[in-house]
Amino acid sequence: MHQESPAISHGPEQPWQTCVVPFAVFIAAGLLEPSPGSLAGLVGIPDSAYPVAYAVRLAATVAAVAVAWPRIRRWAGSTTWWPIPLGLALVVPWIVLASLQREIGWTSSALARSGFNPFEHYGAGTAAAWAFVALRAIGLVVVVPIVEELFLRGFLMRYVIDETFWTVPFGKLTFASAAACILYAASTHPAEVIAAICWFSVVSGIAAATRRPIDTILAHAATNLARSEEHTSELQSRVDIS
Repeated sequence: MHQESPAISHGPEQPWQTCVVPFAVFIAAGLLEPSPGSLAGLVGIPDSAYPVAYAVRLAATVAAVAVAWPRIRRWAGSTTWWPIPLGLALVVPWIVLASLQREIGWTSSALARSGFNPFEHYGAGTAAAWAFVALRAIGLVVVVPIVEELFLRGFLMRYVIDETFWTVPFGKLTFASAAACILYAASTHPAEVIAAICWFSVVSGIAAATRRPIDTILAHAATNLARSEEHTSELQSRVDIS
């Protein structure tokens, strides 16, 4: 019986506006978030403003995604069944490898991300704390997977193969594209670099296997969902212990 070969997706339409602009908005708006050494800290935005800054960042990014959404939807394709459960399973090696990195002392406090804890800031069990948790979950599970996958695997990993990246089949792996993925993983997750390199490499394998952007987006979303649950439990435990 003939088996249909994986889809090879070129495109999308208006590739720069679709793959790069939403991510650029996400990064630029992130400069407003208070964290050690950030622009927000340098201009005097207090740590207490983190929820508002994050909401602004999320709103700006959602607006950019909404503008590109018709093109994203046409290009992303139909999902395969297995990337979602694989994405959920990948949270286990992520947690294990991140813990290993901390234990061997490869993580500096200077590399840590914002430590905002809504249960400390607003009070454990308050509606405001859970509202921020929900907002953060929307960002991690919905927004980040879309903009990051569009940029990394939709743009960067194809751009290093050919400047007219929209002509390169989605999911094509070469030495250059694999190296770009590793460098991106290391530079964006320095506090969890071992886990990030391994995770991003596996998701690149998903891209190569299915050639459908939606599969990498949903695998990314599944891992982030599991990580969000684990992170929320950790923040709650800190309040309970204190």
